[in-house]
Amino acid sequence: MNEFEQWLASRNAAWRNPTGFLSVTSMNWLDENPQTFEDFSGSWHAIDHEVFSFGFEGAAGQSWVVEHGSEVMVPMADGVLELASRGGRIILRPRNSKSPALGRFDGVKVFDYNPKFRVDARLEADERNVGVSSVAGELGNNYDSPGRLVFELDGQEHALIAFNRPDPDVLWVIFKDASGGKTTYGTGRSVSAKRDGDHWVIDFNMSANFPCAYTDFATCPLAPSENKLGAAIEAGEQTPSFKITSDGIKEQ
Repeated sequence: MNEFEQWLASRNAAWRNPTGFLSVTSMNWLDENPQTFEDFSGSWHAIDHEVFSFGFEGAAGQSWVVEHGSEVMVPMADGVLELASRGGRIILRPRNSKSPALGRFDGVKVFDYNPKFRVDARLEADERNVGVSSVAGELGNNYDSPGRLVFELDGQEHALIAFNRPDPDVLWVIFKDASGGKTTYGTGRSVSAKRDGDHWVIDFNMSANFPCAYTDFATCPLAPSENKLGAAIEAGEQTPSFKITSDGIKEQ
């Protein structure tokens, strides 16, 4: 199995996760007023980052503290309930292993591997902290960037802001290209760059969709304005055939 085949297998495994994003059945924002929901039990409210429930899974009063920007997974029937901090607010996302979307998923749609989309890049240093918007609005997401990755494709030079990862030999890129909204998902995708000696390799054949390509119940990042390419990167994951919405599964 080559690197691309391994990547594809890992992507399919991630989407088939019984408590992954295809299992999310709703996204609910909490405030100080108690609320109830159709797809999980109990009454819920939050005061700052402490979450309170009454009657969840038959239990009496319970509470959890959610660290800023983190998640807490609480077991429930047929899955887990995610308590997540996003943009200084709390959201609840039930993840049900019997969700219709999991049953519908039959593998990611990808373009055939095209070696022209594996490119060498140089890093132009420009260390800064970059604010990144979300499909759910401004959530205060910021990422540290070491600079721009500059590369050529079809004789044209392009540049993408890259973000640091825990592994110093890997950088992360959120980008949108001219195929967005046509053959690939409109808000953008992500890809990793790997250090190879004194340069970096970006293999766009392993460009990945964010969960928002499949579901409205996610708060995915948007590509920075500087990372919108005029070229069409028809490589990696394509637009999925369906999407989860508050009105059910829709074709796309």
